[in-house]
Amino acid sequence: MKLRTRIHLCPQCPVTAQEACVPSVAVTDLRSLFLFQYKPFSKEIQTQPYRALEVLLGLDYGTPADIWSTACLAFEMATGECLFDPQPGKYFSRDDDHVARIIELLGRIPPQIVFSWNKSTKFFSRPGALLRLSRLFPRSLPGILADRHGWTPQDAAAFAAFLLPALHYAPERRASAAQSLRHAWIAAP
Repeated sequence: MKLRTRIHLCPQCPVTAQEACVPSVAVTDLRSLFLFQYKPFSKEIQTQPYRALEVLLGLDYGTPADIWSTACLAFEMATGECLFDPQPGKYFSRDDDHVARIIELLGRIPPQIVFSWNKSTKFFSRPGALLRLSRLFPRSLPGILADRHGWTPQDAAAFAAFLLPALHYAPERRASAAQSLRHAWIAAP
């Protein structure tokens, strides 16, 4: 299964009304996109389902946060569902659930990353366990694509191989836009 779309990223290339009616067009709000390392005034950016882990945990952020958001958006465009759709509970916040869902998908966050962030004690105990959510249900991205969305194992693995580098916990190790565009999943016919 291939996702075939056009994404217009600048005001000089608007989507026409006719194009917006075609089912292969997705419209998203990119107001908090980082252009040339511009930093907005707010420390909280991005729509919740697309919010990068470093933003949730209060770390400085930059263009890697946009790469995270783009991976979340690509998943949603390919499946019709949010990759992370956190919900608050009686004893935990939406942000708590968001961090838990990220861990379920990507695995345990290394302690050296967790405790380098300003808000780490808001979410984690000293050993690195979540404070308000103890039961996690690990899942794999290829498994989600195959089991929930009916993708073949090969297509699921290829798309996951494209998305996962864009969701790396350490922003400095996250795939860049240029690396993502050179990925085999994008380049494949």
